[in-house]
Amino acid sequence: MTSYSSTIEVRSCQQKTRRLLMWALMVLLVTLKSLLGDINTVKAADALSQTEANCTIGMAKGDAKTDCRVPIPNGCTVAQFPGYPEPWADISKGGGTTCQFDQKHTDWKTSIVGSCQSCTTEQCTGRFIVMFNCTNNVPPANPAIPGHK
Repeated sequence: MTSYSSTIEVRSCQQKTRRLLMWALMVLLVTLKSLLGDINTVKAADALSQTEANCTIGMAKGDAKTDCRVPIPNGCTVAQFPGYPEPWADISKGGGTTCQFDQKHTDWKTSIVGSCQSCTTEQCTGRFIVMFNCTNNVPPANPAIPGHK
């Protein structure tokens, strides 16, 4: 009778070991999948990239109102600051002047113009910075393994 019960215990132990190994393998596969992501999906060409463009004005005392145009990169649109409906743009200035985006000449799609009023101090500067979302500017990724054809 002892040999029969020890056979049952060995088989039961083997079944538990197999189940434990199966669960360990499943956990390992899920962990690897989450760490590596989907290797077969290459979305670099469709990725959204961001860049910024700016223009700068420099003036001396007594210089009149001056404008500059912020270039709009090909394939890009003006970004919105996360959580706000306004364009993602900033103005920095130095010296005795006031600067703003020229609402008459700025439509945020084809033309972005910044302007600074006359300079009342020795030197004045104005810088207009705009953030852009760009698509299809990222070169496609090459999923091939180097050295293999």
